[in-house]
Amino acid sequence: MQTSNSNVGSPPISASIGELQQPSNTSSARSSSRIPRLPAEILSEIFLHSMSDDLPFFPTQRLAPLIFTRICRQWREVALGLPWLWTQPRLIADDGFRERASAYDLWLKRSRGCSLTLKLECYTDLSEARSLLQPYIEQISSLELTFWYCRDPFILEDFHGLKELVVHKYRGGPEQITDRSISKLPVNLRKMDISDLQWISCRRLDFVADSGWAHLTHLEINVHGLDAFPRILRLCPNLSFLMLHGIFLPIKNQEPITHTNLQRLHMCGDMYPTSSRNLGLFKVLTLPNLRGLQAAHMGRWPQEEFQAFLTRSKCSLERLAFCEVSLTVQQREEYAALVPCFEIIKI
Repeated sequence: MQTSNSNVGSPPISASIGELQQPSNTSSARSSSRIPRLPAEILSEIFLHSMSDDLPFFPTQRLAPLIFTRICRQWREVALGLPWLWTQPRLIADDGFRERASAYDLWLKRSRGCSLTLKLECYTDLSEARSLLQPYIEQISSLELTFWYCRDPFILEDFHGLKELVVHKYRGGPEQITDRSISKLPVNLRKMDISDLQWISCRRLDFVADSGWAHLTHLEINVHGLDAFPRILRLCPNLSFLMLHGIFLPIKNQEPITHTNLQRLHMCGDMYPTSSRNLGLFKVLTLPNLRGLQAAHMGRWPQEEFQAFLTRSKCSLERLAFCEVSLTVQQREEYAALVPCFEIIKI
């Protein structure tokens, strides 16, 4: 637990908070007697700066925010009167979930309708976790899902308050579990990061069955083959930011595509700077509103193809960045003169 040394800069208070992290056999009354009674505004600042970004999945009374409810009556009243203190719950859906369900539910109740940033680790049956979250489903604005040995998908379609989604997948479990989980997205979702999922090919994108993807404005995804790129653009007509990385096999589908909303494109491939593999990507793309492009590990840069793309798109690039991409001295000079912000990123 971290403490702040700004605004509330009293050494005795900071020392007291540090002591309170340790197991203690003293009574609440005795703890209260050695801590000065502070205004609620100062206590709330202390609580804010004492919160960790990495809360435990198992509610514990030795860490914030639960520890604040056990110091004295004043601290408990202030902590329970701050709904934002309870807006970052972390749940783990495993065989012991039922034993912790009441503690999870109490935590969620204390948020009192505030927007929730939820982290959920999925191991086994998710039905009990879904049942617990149902009364709070409209509050969840940000969700981070981690799939381990999970048997069932986590259906997101009715999470109407969800704005941001991150999905991880580790260890066992078929790809169909994660694919089904993100096949139908809530209509208000705008930002999705699925870059931790195994390579998503154009064929795997067949699992997308609804228009929820059409509302996305920010997407980070790991692909197998560049044929997935045009398919993503067609699925997501409102994208303004796309981060694409993975295995960059040459594009086979030569059907042209124009995307009028994409402004930032980051691409990170799997090619050495000396690779001369012709990807053919810029032959099919037209991006009239592109403002920033960052390319990494894409071999020798297709100069003529890229110049034709810029001419065709008529876009006003503001930033162009390369990392581990082979460029000639002449190409670097041309781009430095053409783009206001031209960078070569070192790793």
